[in-house]
Amino acid sequence: MPPRRLTPLEAPVRLEVDGKRIEAREGEPVAVSLAAAGRLTLGRSVKYHRPRGAACYVGRCDGCLMRVDGVQSVMTCRLPARDGLKIETQNVVGSAKLDLLAATDWFFPGGMNHHEMFTWNEAVNKVMQKIARRIAGIGEIPDAVVPPRPSPEHAVDVLVIGAGPAGLRAAAVLARAGRSVTVLDEEATPGGSLRWWPTDVAFEGTRHARAALAERFVARAHEAGAQLVPRTSAIAAYDPWEDVAGAPPGVAAPPTRSGAPVIVADGVDHLARYRPTRTVIASGRHQGASAFEGADAPGVLEVRGACVLWSHGVLPGREVVLAGSDPALDALREALAAHAEVHGPFPLESMQEADGRPSIEGATVLVDGASREIDCDCVVLSPPSSAVYELAAQLGVGVRWAGAGFELDVEADGRTAANDVRVVGSAAGVHGLDAAVAHAERVATHMLEATR
Repeated sequence: MPPRRLTPLEAPVRLEVDGKRIEAREGEPVAVSLAAAGRLTLGRSVKYHRPRGAACYVGRCDGCLMRVDGVQSVMTCRLPARDGLKIETQNVVGSAKLDLLAATDWFFPGGMNHHEMFTWNEAVNKVMQKIARRIAGIGEIPDAVVPPRPSPEHAVDVLVIGAGPAGLRAAAVLARAGRSVTVLDEEATPGGSLRWWPTDVAFEGTRHARAALAERFVARAHEAGAQLVPRTSAIAAYDPWEDVAGAPPGVAAPPTRSGAPVIVADGVDHLARYRPTRTVIASGRHQGASAFEGADAPGVLEVRGACVLWSHGVLPGREVVLAGSDPALDALREALAAHAEVHGPFPLESMQEADGRPSIEGATVLVDGASREIDCDCVVLSPPSSAVYELAAQLGVGVRWAGAGFELDVEADGRTAANDVRVVGSAAGVHGLDAAVAHAERVATHMLEATR
């Protein structure tokens, strides 16, 4: 059975999905709207056209890419639902559920070496290249020309990456001390895990309490003077280099470093550049991956993805298999228990297969040395996580492999090998709401003391 809403829609908006109308709650992620409408298969893999769907619901997989209002490859988990959106499956012949290009997988069961395919004849190779581009595309160009947009630059004392509780507390402490602080966050609404941590949907008091706590963190940062910029991802950092003036004509002069690093941010409709004097990394953690047959099929979710669905009042499945070890997984199990048949959690390494096409219909789990088949329509996984390290590494922070994931080299006060970068919260390996918030406050206080 597909996911379903646990609470009825009030004043729904209507989306057009591949020519059909579905109802959605205004402002919720479109990928959530699609799941609630029973649409789990959103696209096909690039090479073999195997079914794909959203797994993380936080912009860190490619399973939710669709064409929206004539623009290709839009992450629908990042797009708020609004009335009249036209959404289309891209790169299929037929439909997402029945794609004729999936025959590619049948013709090449042992794999396809497209780099050397049909290279023995120039004419045949040109025809094959056109076919390969059609098979391996991820969307056609936009219907209309996209005009150039300005790329503004902002100088700030402190740029905070991540608007979870730790990032918001650090921002409030620094802004209250008179520093100019900007906080970037990928989500439409700041608050981090307080927005999606699973609680019983039926127990409105608990949900409202967590939402109210998130609002308090946001309000304190605002009141202190911090600027919050939602739906904006910090995607790259680089050292600014400028040409030396006065070089002879036609002679390339050596560049010179021109100050603080530049951080590039991808906003709603433009790129922006930030030149912070100091940067606070509060970007949390990446969920890891699991390797077993069917692990990438629609209906197999990361634990945070399942929690995001739940936070929007959508039951991810009627029979759910849980695998892994994580406090969020335990909380999700308790929340789901009153509404679904829940199996597990099982050790992650016991997962052998998720079966079904296009979306899963069962799972095979190793229990007491024997394979056990379980009828299910959803598998939720919680592999070991890694600190979100990409931007930190570009800024000069050390990264190390810790056996199950990557961790940042961070001292107790948040300091790193990059003197102008601090790391707080779970990105620094500090877990739990109270501990993460207390750590962020200590780190921000040390930053202030070091710059007096």
